[in-house]
Amino acid sequence: MSFADHYPGFRLRITRWGLGYLIASVILGLAAVNTGNNALMALLGAALGSYVVSGTWSRQVLGRIKVVVRLPTEIFAGRPAVVEIELANTSRVFPAYGLVIRDGDGRTVVIESMLATGERSSHSVETVFQERGWHDFGPWRLEVSLPLGFFVKSKTVASGQRVLVYPRLLPNSAAAVRRGGGRRSPDALESRGREGEVTQLRDFREGDDVRAVHWKQTARQQRLVVVERQRASERPVFFVVDPRVGDPADQRQLDRFERLVSEVATGIVRRLKEGVRVGLVVGQTVVPPVRTARRSPVLLRPLAEVEPMNPADPPPVEVTAERRMVFSSGRAAADDR
Repeated sequence: MSFADHYPGFRLRITRWGLGYLIASVILGLAAVNTGNNALMALLGAALGSYVVSGTWSRQVLGRIKVVVRLPTEIFAGRPAVVEIELANTSRVFPAYGLVIRDGDGRTVVIESMLATGERSSHSVETVFQERGWHDFGPWRLEVSLPLGFFVKSKTVASGQRVLVYPRLLPNSAAAVRRGGGRRSPDALESRGREGEVTQLRDFREGDDVRAVHWKQTARQQRLVVVERQRASERPVFFVVDPRVGDPADQRQLDRFERLVSEVATGIVRRLKEGVRVGLVVGQTVVPPVRTARRSPVLLRPLAEVEPMNPADPPPVEVTAERRMVFSSGRAAADDR
């Protein structure tokens, strides 16, 4: 492998200790040359040898330390995301001392005092993304200064990664609903006039609730017939987001739009946890209903990527569904249609 493969983004800087040692070595060298003193010559040789040993050691360590950075599969804006970092010393000769990993802002995120040959270590680091959408993660840097600390050598790790941050989840789990100036839970709208719809008639079975008997059909067919009704949770609910805003340059409207996106994301996460099938419409994007929280990324991704649109842009795609909640930043409302 080439130098660039072993040392991507390689940097070298001298430390204060290293600079002081270098100046002392130069003075020692001048004194040794001018006086011809054998003891000074020996000290000069030792000083230069220490530079060679330190430089070779730290370079070998830097090239043999492998760093693996694992990001969580789901990252929400405003919430700590736990980044898993694994360091491995693949050298068979040189133990590693004083390893430091710094983030893109130069803050220290990992310190590993010593890593023996063939040894691994794992670390967990929390980072927070304040805004939804795509973000560049890294680059972070691995630094090595020991064994003697004359120089700090570093290389790039965790570079070139793109992460998608989902919308911020609101503290109150219920998505807001405004109608006529008031606020109430969307659950009340979803269940209104729909709970208990007849799905089929069938013969009575042992264990059935007597209250489910359909007496007219029982009398007509001369056998017990019961009614099966569909629960509200068995019918999918579609969240419909209208991304059009009155003035995309108005910061207050943009803030209201971000709040709307967070409300929708919060409602989706809650309903999936309850086992409700959830579908999504964001502008011209339609996501068919899913039921499990494991499938939530297919719903959260369009919300993470959506951008405010102009009023002249097309309205959201119409979907045929019994339970629809329409969210518009212009109205900041949800309607059951």
